[in-house]
Amino acid sequence: MIDPKGEQPVYMQVAASLRERIESGEWLPRHRLPRVAELEQAYGVARSTILEAINHLRDSGYVYTVPNWGTVVRLGSDDITVVVIEPGDYGIFRVSSDQESERLGLDPEAAVFVLEKASGKVAVLPADKVEIRGPER
Repeated sequence: MIDPKGEQPVYMQVAASLRERIESGEWLPRHRLPRVAELEQAYGVARSTILEAINHLRDSGYVYTVPNWGTVVRLGSDDITVVVIEPGDYGIFRVSSDQESERLGLDPEAAVFVLEKASGKVAVLPADKVEIRGPER
């Protein structure tokens, strides 16, 4: 249920609902989401709100858009981490340590992506579950 007066912005409420439907298996990987007009009607919100919700899901790695075709559920969408490399950040792919493999539930010596943010924060992620992007322009 979308609450226009709720604490969360409406587009985030719609995005959360769409994400739940993806995670529940209602919309399967490599299948299109309903058309924007159908989602507008189903949620009772403006087109711009639906598009903003879809953009949020795209940025979160749940979907991708094929021009002139539609928005598609990404395979393994619940496991994809979108990493945006900002100026000053550093990222490298390497073989995981034994501790990393155990913590992440990976095979020994599986590939990982290590991201060091300009702030000094470090994240180690399974290499096959990362989508790397540059900063938005």
